[in-house]
Amino acid sequence: MKDLYKILGVAEDADEATIKKSYRKLAKEFHPDVTNNDKKKTERFKEINDAYGVLGDKEKRAEYERLKNAPVRPDGMPEGFDAEAFARTFGGARGRGGSVNFGGGNFSGGNFNGEDLGDLFGSLFGENRRGGGRARAPARGADVIGTLPITFAEAALGTKRSVRSGSGSTVEVSVPPGVESGGRLRVPGHGQPAPGRGGGAPGDLYLEIEVRPDTHLTRNGSDIELGVPVTFSEAALGTKISVPTVEGAVTVTIPPGTSSGARLRLRGKGVKKADGARGDQLVRVEIVAPKGAADDAETRKLLEELARRTETKSPRAF
Repeated sequence: MKDLYKILGVAEDADEATIKKSYRKLAKEFHPDVTNNDKKKTERFKEINDAYGVLGDKEKRAEYERLKNAPVRPDGMPEGFDAEAFARTFGGARGRGGSVNFGGGNFSGGNFNGEDLGDLFGSLFGENRRGGGRARAPARGADVIGTLPITFAEAALGTKRSVRSGSGSTVEVSVPPGVESGGRLRVPGHGQPAPGRGGGAPGDLYLEIEVRPDTHLTRNGSDIELGVPVTFSEAALGTKISVPTVEGAVTVTIPPGTSSGARLRLRGKGVKKADGARGDQLVRVEIVAPKGAADDAETRKLLEELARRTETKSPRAF
């Protein structure tokens, strides 16, 4: 599809006011009355009008975004493209004649801001996609969709991987930090080569991310969580323990008198964000009572003595 944002000279996240301002400036510059009906500049004026007709309308802009970012079918049309839906969204009232070929389907009539619907279709997808006996552009290669498994740590920190492209060559892709399972990476031009000798562009490669779970670590937004079992004496007296992180093991201090459920924060040990900052890792203390302590007479006596000395008040408030 044509890049309507590029035609209007605005960024893809431009707001309505910016789009309108750029349109007015370009329309004034390329208006036929200003250019003395220069043929090329008149075509440019029409292209500008068509681009604004889509980007200046919320519904049309949203549908254009969906089609623009969809995988491409072997016939060169976006996945999910439907001729009648296109006509309903972009066509307005049916009126002017002319039959337009929509990648295998036909739609007759329809206008858009006074223009033939087929003219708009040509503006979005290229004149070669229209009917009327025009020459077709070289066929584009098919897109390739694959799966890219990565580890929990690679998802948290980002990584680079060498993968096989649709042509059989090897290409290095960058996996940004913070990705989750189900996320999709697009590698332009690395799908299947164009069929025949027409010089068509290759398709794109789409990689669906599959994050393998970690044995101990879990993710909560940009933070990472870990449950750590400690003994009663370790929690009561305090200790130092080794815990895993996405960058390897680190030493954590358990303060004396730590209760079960307490959380210790390891700052900057979480998931890397788009701006380079990091979330935290939260270490949750889980006190494990000694098994069989009540069955040993001497141990039981020691625990009862400990209870008399230290457990003078119930921790339960209800």
